[in-house]
Amino acid sequence: MTVVIAVLHAEDVALEFVSVLRRHADRDIRVVVGQSASWVTLPAGLSPGERLELLAPLVEPGGNTAPLPVPEEVAGWLGGSPAEVWTHSPADHRIRRARFGWTVSRAVPGLSVTYSVGDNPFLQTVPGEAIALTGAEADIKIDFINRHAGELLRSRVADRLVTTDRVPVVERFFAADAAQANRLYALISSLGDDAAVADDPWEFGRSAYEAARLDATAAWVARWCAPEDGPIVEVGACEGELTRRLAGNGYTLQATEPNAGFRARLAERLGAGPASGPGTAGRAGARGGADPGAAGLAGAGVVTAERSGPGGVGVVTAERSGPGVEVSPDSLEDLAAHRSRPAAAYLLIEMLYYDQDLALLDALPTDRILIALETGQLNDRIWPWLRQQSTWRVAERLELAPPTLESICDGLAYLRKRGSRGLVLTRSGEAG
Repeated sequence: MTVVIAVLHAEDVALEFVSVLRRHADRDIRVVVGQSASWVTLPAGLSPGERLELLAPLVEPGGNTAPLPVPEEVAGWLGGSPAEVWTHSPADHRIRRARFGWTVSRAVPGLSVTYSVGDNPFLQTVPGEAIALTGAEADIKIDFINRHAGELLRSRVADRLVTTDRVPVVERFFAADAAQANRLYALISSLGDDAAVADDPWEFGRSAYEAARLDATAAWVARWCAPEDGPIVEVGACEGELTRRLAGNGYTLQATEPNAGFRARLAERLGAGPASGPGTAGRAGARGGADPGAAGLAGAGVVTAERSGPGGVGVVTAERSGPGVEVSPDSLEDLAAHRSRPAAAYLLIEMLYYDQDLALLDALPTDRILIALETGQLNDRIWPWLRQQSTWRVAERLELAPPTLESICDGLAYLRKRGSRGLVLTRSGEAG
């Protein structure tokens, strides 16, 4: 059966897969090149250098914005169900390669895929194999890049730039099933819509670090707002781990989440049923298992709200017998523009990573904002903005969770969780 190396760019075979050419010296290898939507067979019996020469015509320094293939296209290029497929890590920091590797993993059901560890300064993947090249094989890499991809040594496109560390003399690989590939890709896509392709990509429901951070955040909120103070707006609630903790403590919450995938899971996990009109709502029942705050959600009114019409927000209202949670698609920009959700406090918890305009905070209909971010973001963005404005004063600063190293994805990788620090902002002149 066929052995396939599926890469986004032809030079990637030289950069990351020379040891695979050695491993299968006696077998034909099909190389699929995603950027050019093409494939070529490297015949058995040729040396690694001779095989790489067959790829030289496919090296293209440009094409960095070409549309990426979909799984159905890749399935056709694979030529059926190959015995082995080697491709890019779905956690590669070079996001187009990560997406291509993720696409390959979904091309054929049940496909066995081995991934190159690739390039990611923020996440370490534990390799199943680490194969040291010989000096001659390292020379083959260097020669191929110098002669056929020299322009990439000075590329102004970060993902294409060939640096020393991207020409490894030890090639590392790991195996992952489709679910793990999904989780790795969702994690590396955390600032985009693809973050929702996997359930709980940041492992809020599985991580000891995240559980401690969320518990500390819920306790912090409780020190500044009592349930009877009025509703709280949680902006960017994701899948509702903090929401459930707060609802379980009796708070009335408006949980907003622009990402449709996250919002659907948020509503489902809070027990939101389809709202048929004013005065009706799904009821949240207690769940089994280790579900923080679930018991407190029993009897809580949970409704979903969707935007209706170009100029406003259509909100489904509900009669509530106790604390309630309303789920809506509003972004920070929507909330500031429409000012339709007055609240005792707005929670901006680990969500100001998207270059939002911080001046939007002035328009939020509240006198109290709780912000949580990692220290670098606070120092680089929040503190300079605070020093230049006069609307808000800092009423409290504290550490919610210290940085830590933590394994993720069933031990397949580990990373540094950057910690979380909190700021309470109150409008100038308010008592806080």
